[in-house]
Amino acid sequence: MRRSDQRRGHAWGVLLVTCAAVWAAGCKKEQPQASAPVDAGVVAVAAVDAGVPDAGAVAVAKVVKPLRFSDVTLRTEGRNVRVTYTLTNPGTAQGRGDACLSLHDDQGMVIEVKRMGGITVKGGTTDSFEDTVSVGETFWKQTRTVMLYTAGEFRCSNGAPTATSELLRLLPTGQPAPADAPAPHAPQASQATDFEVSGVELTQSGQFGDDYTLTYTVKNVSDHRAAGSGCLRAYVGQEDAPHLEESPEGDFSLAPGASEKIEDSVVFDNERNWDRVMELRLFTSPFGCADGADTDNLGFKFMKPESIHAPEEGVEGEPSGDPEDETGMDSSDAYDPEEEVHHEQQAPHGE
Repeated sequence: MRRSDQRRGHAWGVLLVTCAAVWAAGCKKEQPQASAPVDAGVVAVAAVDAGVPDAGAVAVAKVVKPLRFSDVTLRTEGRNVRVTYTLTNPGTAQGRGDACLSLHDDQGMVIEVKRMGGITVKGGTTDSFEDTVSVGETFWKQTRTVMLYTAGEFRCSNGAPTATSELLRLLPTGQPAPADAPAPHAPQASQATDFEVSGVELTQSGQFGDDYTLTYTVKNVSDHRAAGSGCLRAYVGQEDAPHLEESPEGDFSLAPGASEKIEDSVVFDNERNWDRVMELRLFTSPFGCADGADTDNLGFKFMKPESIHAPEEGVEGEPSGDPEDETGMDSSDAYDPEEEVHHEQQAPHGE
């Protein structure tokens, strides 16, 4: 048994695009059996024998003895989902890699793919795991089914074709997915032109004006599910000058025609640059700040509000001393009155 917390990394727009492999291939659904909950929702998939060391390192291979999931529970805890599960390795040697969690919408399209954690299961044995992954609230609200599988290390985004386990499909409650649930599919590759931005607002607050918040609405104007991230870039206003600062601003995965209001903090490497910034541009694209500005993505341009400025420098004065001490003495002047009285009583008479 081991416990691991999902470490969040965010270039997840890259994650979804790379999972554009054909998920539906080999995804024949089986009727859940009430008498056999272990197999409920399981889909057979081309995979490497889990008994081969470093199972999952080969992208395409014949089904031999893939790992199997059982005893799965899903529990939401705020923005996190805690997943407990058991893996059985029917192979002959150690199987290892990553455990993966894929979220799907009502059409079976991938909303997000999460790496739950590393797994190692010796051949012919069973082991239990517990992982916690961070899932955006809006992503979880769109989720109609989830899929668990294992893959080679850091290969979760490659999807079903490289899975080293059976694919286990469940409802967000942890119950088996119904037999007629839409087959899982990777979304079509997103483009910067899939998104439209409106309602952009930049505010400043905090004790010293050191909290900056960007709010905006992003809409998917394409005919397919599109996922991406926002990136706010700041400029001094000179023509063709490179951006002075940039800050990632929210992630989103939207069905065709859907929109979402995003609110996120703006963090500059040097907050003093707020006084130099004149122009800002909000870019929305599959790769967020990893994407550069080009003719297909000019960004949503707006001028910095006059009320936005560099944070004030809070100066806290050093205490001048104990307000109750009116003698003006420091620690070197300290003395014990009783010790002085005792010294006077021991002094020789006549002195």
